[in-house]
Amino acid sequence: MAKKKAARGGFNMSEEIRALLQENPGLNSREVFEALQAKFPNQTLNRNSCNVAFSHARRRLGIGGKRGAAAVRRRRPSAVVASSGNGDSVDFALLKAARELLSQAGSADAAVAAIKQLQALQLN
Repeated sequence: MAKKKAARGGFNMSEEIRALLQENPGLNSREVFEALQAKFPNQTLNRNSCNVAFSHARRRLGIGGKRGAAAVRRRRPSAVVASSGNGDSVDFALLKAARELLSQAGSADAAVAAIKQLQALQLN
């Protein structure tokens, strides 16, 4: 079986990237690529392969933080809230009471008239 070119003393891009990052962990991928081009002018380098090797080298060396998914907290409503057209919110218990009023009054017009009379009688 043939040995790899790097084992025979050739160019190993990943090894060179690790060496550069150990010297200066603050380098970005573009700076590493340019440094490799300057150090090995006769070597043809693939930019995408260099970026992948750079990313793997940073991870292997422990450079940079791990980013986890942020926890999304959702509030559960304490009561079911229905919104009327004018911006007021009405809870479920009030809707049940209104349904009971409609069944007692017989129609919506009669219920509205009863509510208006009640409002006129109350002195606040």
